[in-house]
Parts: sequence; C-alpha cells; structure tokens
Amino acid sequence: MEIKNLKIDTLGSTGGKMLLVDVVAAYAYVDGNKTNHISGYKYTVVLEEKMFDRLTVRIDGEKIIDKPVDGNSRIYVRFDNLELSLFWTPSGHQVSAKASGIHLANESSKLQK
Repeated sequence: MEIKNLKIDTLGSTGGKMLLVDVVAAYAYVDGNKTNHISGYKYTVVLEEKMFDRLTVRIDGEKIIDKPVDGNSRIYVRFDNLELSLFWTPSGHQVSAKASGIHLANESSKLQK
C-alpha cells in the first residue's frame, strides 16, 4: 500500500473543537510553477483537543468565511468531507488536508460559496 492512498480517521485525528485562526489564498500551479491565479483558500485551525496542534485545510473555489478580525474573536468551524493524507518532504512526513466546505460549528447550514 502506498502512503498517499492511506485514509486517516479525521474525527479521531482532529478532535471536535477546531478554532479558525487564519484564511489565506491558495494559488494554482502549472508545470510545477506557482501562478497568480487564486484557485481556492486555505483555512488554518487550532485543534484544541489535540494539544493545540495546527491544521491547514484547502478548499477549492471562492472564500467561504473570513478569518477573525481580532485576537479576541473565537470562531469554531467544522469541515465537509474533510480528508487527511500523509506526504513526505526532506524534513519528514507532513499532513495534507482538503475539504469541500466549511461551516460555523454552531450553525447547521453550510456557509454559501
């Protein structure tokens, strides 16, 4: 089995509380070179139940939610179809994350793209 095909238990790996701390643009690459075309956004969360580890989740398309405007705001989120996978770099194994959507944790309906 190749490590890139390994499916990771997302709930067990992330815990239940995900605090949104940053949102940045994700750019498309062509032939290994970064372009100026924004292809999606990366949402960075702190995993409170996992010793405050950070996880950055890529969602293709338009920005769905903005990052907190000040350090006092607490925005808890959850992701639709969250997928975690491993990849190797010279500095060791890393975790890659992608999802199809993001919600405020206390809202039952999806934030629209």
